[in-house]
Amino acid sequence: MKNQRNFESLCAVLLGFGQLCIMTGFDSESFILEPVIHSIHEREPDRLNPYAGYYGQAVLYAFYMIACLFSPSVLAISTPKIVLILSAIFFTAFPVGFLFTNTYYFYFSSALLGVGLSFFYQGQGGYLTSHSTRQSIESNVSLSWSLGCCCMMLGSIIMAVITKLSENKTEIMMSALNSTAELHVSERRFSDLEIRLLFAAFTGISTLGIITFALMPSKDVENCIESSEKSVSFMDALKLTCSTVLTPKLLQLIPLFTLCGFNTSFWISVFPTSMSFTMHNSNMAYLAAVYSFGQGAGESLMGVIISFFSKRISNFGQKPTMTIGAIFVTIYCILVHLSTPLEASIRPTHDEPLLFYHSYALILLISFISGLGDCCLNSVRSVICALTLPKRRSQAFSVSKFYQALASCILFFLSPITPLYFYTIGLPILSIIATILFFQTAKRTQTMERKLTDVKIAKITV
Repeated sequence: MKNQRNFESLCAVLLGFGQLCIMTGFDSESFILEPVIHSIHEREPDRLNPYAGYYGQAVLYAFYMIACLFSPSVLAISTPKIVLILSAIFFTAFPVGFLFTNTYYFYFSSALLGVGLSFFYQGQGGYLTSHSTRQSIESNVSLSWSLGCCCMMLGSIIMAVITKLSENKTEIMMSALNSTAELHVSERRFSDLEIRLLFAAFTGISTLGIITFALMPSKDVENCIESSEKSVSFMDALKLTCSTVLTPKLLQLIPLFTLCGFNTSFWISVFPTSMSFTMHNSNMAYLAAVYSFGQGAGESLMGVIISFFSKRISNFGQKPTMTIGAIFVTIYCILVHLSTPLEASIRPTHDEPLLFYHSYALILLISFISGLGDCCLNSVRSVICALTLPKRRSQAFSVSKFYQALASCILFFLSPITPLYFYTIGLPILSIIATILFFQTAKRTQTMERKLTDVKIAKITV
């Protein structure tokens, strides 16, 4: 049994490392995408729309949402390992486009990335359930997630080093700007050299993710939650997924899935863009790197904490973790609300914050707390999807991502016209609603598990 537990941990670690590789580029790109595209547009207005960063992510999540409906069918006719390899290939295709920026390829690769994102989470859920038992699922989910989220710390190092290397080049570019750009003179800009170096690095690390997924063990563990071998056809799996979308047990979790979508989109793109568009931050070139490091540190630390306590406290990965996550989301939204101008998410602004200005220390604190909360939300989502529908686990994972992607898609299409305070007030309110409904679902799930356990004990006794 100990050997199997070690094998499960190894599989979780390899899965987390593969996630680290492909998400290093994805998360870091999302942090800086809108400011990067804004910089490209200012130099070459005909190349990209100034809000293509927001619109591109809206396209990404639209295709992500669509792909969530058929990705379980792809998993049904293949294996989690194959699906993960395909996802890594799609992830790698996106940063390549910034080596020769083109509008058509940008939106095409955004759509491809959306499909890859769906494939990754479907493969991740399938791999974890086929390499975990009921006793180890909470620990393995947290272990894999915490390691995967180190991607943001790795991304912060990459961004800091490349920003330093290209700093002199950026200063030359800034001084060469003519007076027509005077309105945005304090806006954080990315030089062509900095963009090429950043996205070349993201391409390389994503390629390592392809190799990692290809080398992972594929054999299921004994008494796994769900075997990776499926006996349904593509169409049967698709019908099952579509019917799962309106399952009452999952409908009650829609606020949680929506919260995951809104919260992820906010911390991964809207707030980093707001930092870049806040003119008072013009001299802080390393904000994105500091923010990425804090986010990754929070995600990773909370993953370790959840994994530790899940081994010692029954069902710690459900109600307690959800409560902690909602509290942290509320705290970091309050800090963002007090320190960031209202229109900073929409356009470059000189407006004053409500209470205090951004600093490296404050951004590190905000991102760290945000990472703690986000890890909690994603952990409880993965756990509840693995337990609430025992006969439709892959479909439950996919449907949760469908609703999450729908929320993100709507948010990104509206981001160019949505003031920052809409997010900082709305997220805490949604957290409270999601927590209340999650508690009810978790209680029913635990009751169901106790009944099943009693039935098994009764059969053994007879």
